[in-house]
Amino acid sequence: MTQIQVWPPPPASIDLIPGNVQGPPGPVGPQGPQGVPGPAAINVQKWLTPGTFTWTKPASVTVVRVLMQGAGGGGASGASAALGVAASGGGGGASGIGLEVQLLAADLPPTLSVLVGGGGIGGVASSAGINNGSNGGTSQFGTGAGPSADFLRANFGGGAVGAAGGVSQSGIGTFGSGGLGGVGATGTGGASAGSSGVGTGGGMWTTGGGGGGGVTAANAVAAGGTASAPVAVAGDAGWITPGGTSGGGAGTPALVSAILSYCLASGGGGGGGATGGNGGKGGDGARGSGGGGGGGANGSSVLSGAGGRGGDGYVIVISW
Repeated sequence: MTQIQVWPPPPASIDLIPGNVQGPPGPVGPQGPQGVPGPAAINVQKWLTPGTFTWTKPASVTVVRVLMQGAGGGGASGASAALGVAASGGGGGASGIGLEVQLLAADLPPTLSVLVGGGGIGGVASSAGINNGSNGGTSQFGTGAGPSADFLRANFGGGAVGAAGGVSQSGIGTFGSGGLGGVGATGTGGASAGSSGVGTGGGMWTTGGGGGGGVTAANAVAAGGTASAPVAVAGDAGWITPGGTSGGGAGTPALVSAILSYCLASGGGGGGGATGGNGGKGGDGARGSGGGGGGGANGSSVLSGAGGRGGDGYVIVISW
């Protein structure tokens, strides 16, 4: 058999079978339609310390959720008197009001001013009568005046006045109204401890401070009052803030969640009453809870216990 060699060899892109020659690539087709935009990333802006700040609306969000807490009131100091004279403990400060509100992003301007209220100052230790605690500060989302600029307010907790516990200001919070401060022991009719700071009227996430312990005319001393657990964790004794021991023990500072960076705080415990020595300081509040009342004291050159400071408020804005 005779073999015929083709020279030079045909290009690799050409099929030797007739009718199967590969042509050049065609032109690029038109661009397809744009796909549906994905959801906006969740944006969190939070302010946990007192001051004025600016919230900036993220692009492409449709919903804005605001969580905010008014600051707690300061506890009152105890009273001080001569040996053999009754001296009352100071009242505990009230907790602030909490809010959680969901808004449409389209209704809000590109930026808003944010105000975080500071905790009320506790009454200073006294060598005579009770020094009152001061009110906490209101927290706001939008700090202008009127309906075009003032969007949301979480009102403050009231400072304690005398032996009476502080009261929360008007308004019902979606976190629950603020808890009332405990009443300081009067030192009369026996050495009863200061009363507990309770969640009366709400107190869902925060409670008021405990009242300070007193001392009687018979020089019997009382322990400081406890601060109750918030309603959200009611029944858990681990959330009850202890008061100071009789004899001038300091009230325990507010108990807070070890996991959450906001909300859930009991008030400060009340300071213990003392004779022949200084009264116990009220425990400080936290996250909008109330400060504890100071303990009363009697004796020569003694001071009552100072009231505890109220907890600062906060504002958290979540957008998506």
